Amino acid sequence: MARTTVTLSPLPGPAPPAPRPPGAEGFSLMEVLVATAVMGLVLVVLLQVLTSALRAQKASWGHTQAVLVAEKILQENCEISTLAKGTAQGQDGRYNYVVKVTPQYELADPFADKRVLCSLIQVTVTWQEWGRNKTLELQTIRTVAQKAM
Repeated sequence: MARTTVTLSPLPGPAPPAPRPPGAEGFSLMEVLVATAVMGLVLVVLLQVLTSALRAQKASWGHTQAVLVAEKILQENCEISTLAKGTAQGQDGRYNYVVKVTPQYELADPFADKRVLCSLIQVTVTWQEWGRNKTLELQTIRTVAQKAM
């Protein structure tokens, strides 16, 4: 019986990288390009997030100021003792407002010589923000006792 010997040779393929000479540590050009591209993408995303946060903060500030204006106007109109039906308009800074007083009901107490008026007070505030009209409405019910006429 004859013996056969088989010798396996390495498969053909890419050659192993050439060994670096001593003292030649560092990054290849491809590694630097990939790192720069990743950092650029991260920076773009971060700038978009910051821009969105600033816009949201400005919108929140505008809405808060509108609420303060509406509350001030509502408080001023709640101090009126007549609560007569009517509509009034005005402006406070960049905020326009409309006040609408609508009587809801009236009760007369003949024994106390008084009448009780209940009115709905609505304040609508409008303003411009980023080229769009914004609106806020507050309303309350106010009750006043008056001497009967």
